[in-house]
Amino acid sequence: MIGAAAHLLPDLDWLIKLAIGLIVAAAGVLLFRQATKGGLLFALALFTVETGTLVAIRAVIAASASSRWQYLMPFALVLVPALYVIFILSRLGRWRRAGFTPPSDWRAPHLAIPLLATLALPALGLWGRGVTSMLALVFALQILFMLVDVFMEEATYRGIILEAIHHFPTSSRVLIASLLFGLSHIDNLFLPGADEIGVLYQIFEATLIGILFAAARLRMNAIWPIIMIHAAYNFMLILAFGHASPVTPTLPGFIIDTTVNLSLAVVGLMLLRGRSASARPVVREAA
Repeated sequence: MIGAAAHLLPDLDWLIKLAIGLIVAAAGVLLFRQATKGGLLFALALFTVETGTLVAIRAVIAASASSRWQYLMPFALVLVPALYVIFILSRLGRWRRAGFTPPSDWRAPHLAIPLLATLALPALGLWGRGVTSMLALVFALQILFMLVDVFMEEATYRGIILEAIHHFPTSSRVLIASLLFGLSHIDNLFLPGADEIGVLYQIFEATLIGILFAAARLRMNAIWPIIMIHAAYNFMLILAFGHASPVTPTLPGFIIDTTVNLSLAVVGLMLLRGRSASARPVVREAA
């Protein structure tokens, strides 16, 4: 009974997972009907729609036993929400406000230092494990999947959502966006054979590192450096483990990872000290 309970969500029938995903996505659509072009409700609606969509696509992937389908279908997992994010940014004309600014508008280049510090843990893991052997095609698919996934996540949580709640105090914006970013990984609980403890760990650590990412995004007035660091982080995980999926850490690993990421989160909050509660750069969107 204990073993069965431990894998409740991963072991659900794919039709039940699909129903859960569609219900959650529909709830997000209903929230959109109540939301304006911005605000906390808009941010929650976007988060809910994306989460439900990811769960539904994971269900469809789990329904097939075809190995080819298992490799190709995951692209829908990130491609669908990525295209949706592109549509929203284009529809609202928010590309620059979401941080997609040219290098001439970037600020605080010294913040590259704490951003690069986030790569210490995956670099340590890669150094300890070495490069995992993979077929060239599998490796290429993993990298392509990862790049689309990173764009989708950053454009959503450090782009649209951070901009949507611009009327909140800066620290509150960062914390809300980071918490939603962490919770966005909850769809991994529906992976067949998912490691529940590993997913919960991923949610926790992603929330912490998201604080630094969001703070740096605001201070630098740019999202591109965050995208590059995020992609490098996941790339190292793929080299070391063959994937970027969550795994349960050892107790020493958990202590070290949490200490490092908590320190980086504190650095992120310190970057916000003294900033205006609602300050944001004035940018002009292209016609």
